[in-house]
Amino acid sequence: MEREKSPEVYQSNPLIEARKPMNALEMRLFLLAVAAVNPHLSEKDKYYDYEFKELHLKPGELKAIFGNGSYLTRLEEVCDGLMERTIKLRDGKGGFVIYTVFDVIRYKPKDGLRIQFNHNMRPFLLDIYESCKGYTRIGLKQIFQLSSAYAIRLLELMLQYRGTMQGKKIVRHIEVDDLRFLLNVDEGKYKLMAEFKRRVLDAPLREINQRTQYQLSYEPTKTGRKITGFTFTMDCSHVTPDAAVKETIALERALSKREWHGLSEQAINKLTTLCGSNAEFKRRMEYALELAEKRNVKDLPAFLYKAIEQDYRKRDADIRAAVEREVQAKADNASWEMDAIKMFGDAIALDVEEEPFDTTSEMGRACIDIIKKGLKERNLTFTGKRLLEQHGMSVARFIELYGKV
Repeated sequence: MEREKSPEVYQSNPLIEARKPMNALEMRLFLLAVAAVNPHLSEKDKYYDYEFKELHLKPGELKAIFGNGSYLTRLEEVCDGLMERTIKLRDGKGGFVIYTVFDVIRYKPKDGLRIQFNHNMRPFLLDIYESCKGYTRIGLKQIFQLSSAYAIRLLELMLQYRGTMQGKKIVRHIEVDDLRFLLNVDEGKYKLMAEFKRRVLDAPLREINQRTQYQLSYEPTKTGRKITGFTFTMDCSHVTPDAAVKETIALERALSKREWHGLSEQAINKLTTLCGSNAEFKRRMEYALELAEKRNVKDLPAFLYKAIEQDYRKRDADIRAAVEREVQAKADNASWEMDAIKMFGDAIALDVEEEPFDTTSEMGRACIDIIKKGLKERNLTFTGKRLLEQHGMSVARFIELYGKV
């Protein structure tokens, strides 16, 4: 389905910087509702909305968004979610404010869907000039090519910095903690940085680069050896000016029956809603089909449903990552042990009989920690060396007794 007019969305910069816990389908409806708002942007504006108008999507448009023949089931579930959605703004001083996004969502079979924003959203969508916070303009043509909520948010965040563009490139640095907030990624999710980059950054960036006219890349920034932020660069040199091209919005098409692989229509509706987009559903389905073939599954639809619902793709990736961490930890442990023996093997004078450290006492454990810390850092201190000599213990013997922890 395409809209013939040229919609753009205007959001105040605080709204761009807010946390929006929405999946891709919810975000599309949110942006369509924003596109129906005519905000006050400057002192020269003569015509703008004084109150929020309703977004009206006709039945035919809804079918194209949600999928012909099944949109009613998905529509109610998505609207239930939208009515519960809030945005969270941080004040930079440890405080925050939470706003309810929508005031009312109405649906009638012959009329379609009508959505209206909550009055408290005025400073972010209507009274933008009065709020004096600036705004970000985004053409829906680019946004609606994307099926990932992470990709949509990353594009929004980069376009917010369009005013700083140099050489047709936008550069923006975002700390990891801020990025988690902006993209709605909880602290406990994707703890391993490699997994965070793969799922939250790499896949969405590929989608942006393949489906839009922008080219986005990033470089990690470190504090010591820890990644604490990312510097994003977006190349806009291939973007066609809005005035030179007719803006259209291509909404997500319905899945064909051959893509159901034996699942019922009701199951497809539930799973695509759970996944948030057809693209994510297809990724999970593709992985589930590969597993089913390897395991010679007898009840294919039942297996596919469970594998997609429980996201076997992510589960198995997490298991692989955990195994890799364990292997790496063992390799790192073996590395410091060998280095310590090579560097300090002959450094200890063994003039007294060996006396083990008292692991039952706090002092004994503290002595062990001091020595081990020095060996791991390849910098055996005077105190550590003296403790080993007092106990008549070589570096190799110490590692044999206390290093395998």
